[in-house]
Amino acid sequence: MFKLLRYFSVASFVACGGATLFLWNFHKESSTAQLLTASEQKNVAMSQIFANSIWPEYKSFLMSTDALSQEELQQHPQIKKINQTALRHIQGTPIAKLKIFDLNGRVVFSTDRKQIGQIKSKYAGFVDARSGKTTTKLSHRSKFQGWQGTLREKKLISSYLPLRTQGPDAEIEGVFELYSDVTPLVRQIEDAQQEGLMSVIGIFFILYGVLFIIVRHANTILVKQDQVRRWAETELSKESEALERANESLARSNKELEQFAYVASHDLQEPLRKIEAFGDRLKTKCSDDLSERGQDYVDRMQNAAGRMRQLVQNLLAFSRVTTKSQPFKSVDLKEVVDGILDDLDIRIQETGAQIDVASLSVIDAEPMQIRQLFQNLISNALKFCQPDQPLCITIDGQPLSEISADSSVESAGVYQISIADNGIGFEQKYTDRIFRVFQRLHSRNEYEGTGIGLAVCAKIAEHHGGTITANSAPGQGATFIVTLPITQTPMESRS
Repeated sequence: MFKLLRYFSVASFVACGGATLFLWNFHKESSTAQLLTASEQKNVAMSQIFANSIWPEYKSFLMSTDALSQEELQQHPQIKKINQTALRHIQGTPIAKLKIFDLNGRVVFSTDRKQIGQIKSKYAGFVDARSGKTTTKLSHRSKFQGWQGTLREKKLISSYLPLRTQGPDAEIEGVFELYSDVTPLVRQIEDAQQEGLMSVIGIFFILYGVLFIIVRHANTILVKQDQVRRWAETELSKESEALERANESLARSNKELEQFAYVASHDLQEPLRKIEAFGDRLKTKCSDDLSERGQDYVDRMQNAAGRMRQLVQNLLAFSRVTTKSQPFKSVDLKEVVDGILDDLDIRIQETGAQIDVASLSVIDAEPMQIRQLFQNLISNALKFCQPDQPLCITIDGQPLSEISADSSVESAGVYQISIADNGIGFEQKYTDRIFRVFQRLHSRNEYEGTGIGLAVCAKIAEHHGGTITANSAPGQGATFIVTLPITQTPMESRS
């Protein structure tokens, strides 16, 4: 199944081959460069010897050959003398040929007599040397005419050197061309390259063997892991099927529970309405027959029935946040708040509350639930006001541009809503408690309520993929902060 070994082998041979070629070429280039440098230095030294031995004695002749034809120059007695002098210095050196050019590019002397008198003024090497630059290059000659005769299959280094007799900065008087036979040195370099190449190949084969063992072991591990993965996928598939069956069973149970809750709430509320209705009849039609204590009993009975009915309705609202939710759509939060304030107008007038609503945006939400969330939070602010000072409520909203250090909600696409008041407040340590069902911080005698309103808000925020929290201190009011996604994904995608 896994082709790790095959891929490794191919990649290794390609990498090793490429590295070997690179190293071989690099060694060849560096060795050749060193050889050229060393040979050029030797040729420079030899040219200086010739400049000191030949040039002073034969300068006047070599500089005045323009009137001589090529044949006359080749047969001139001075050429023979120069040749004898040059050969004495060449003996025992790798010099295979010597040429001397005048400043016009004419070969005025050469150990190869046939080249004497030729014009080489256009040669790049002569041009460079005439301008003061030394030029050296390595070449292979299958046939070459040296001072000892015809040479075959030789590696030669040729150098064009400016002729100066008065020092490195003196005027150029001519040009030397020296050919050095470096065949033995090149062979040594090639032999060293072959030995190095074999060593590198041997090292690469050793490394390949070690890595092959490692990769083969890794391949074995991968095969085992694949077998384990397949087994895990099979087990996961079985568990998924079991989970799907459990979800179907849970969905049926939830549906049955929803039907039961509806029926139970209907059956519970009907007797409560009758209790309230009969209590009203007792107070209107039998008020003269009831004593003051009887009137108190009827009032208590009606209050208890009303609280019970409100509790049932709140429990139904809590359970229906997810079971009776509607599809998300664009909701203008400003319009929602304006509608709630209109509904709570009487309560607002009774408390004398000053409510400031800032600019609110449009987000994706379930309209009825968002309305219920705002209504619960605003009603709470109206309920828990301080009797000795005017109530002020501020409602604001803004998109989050960055995530705060203590926030666990991603800021991208999140809208933050804050509802702040200057009411009685509460201890910050009770923040988590107030969002639980039936959790109250005050007795029913102090403040009415069932202890479910904030739990409904928390469940609505969670259903929308958001959060709710609060900041408060006793006597300093409270600020409820709701974060909701601006754009909602489909419910099936989120789940």
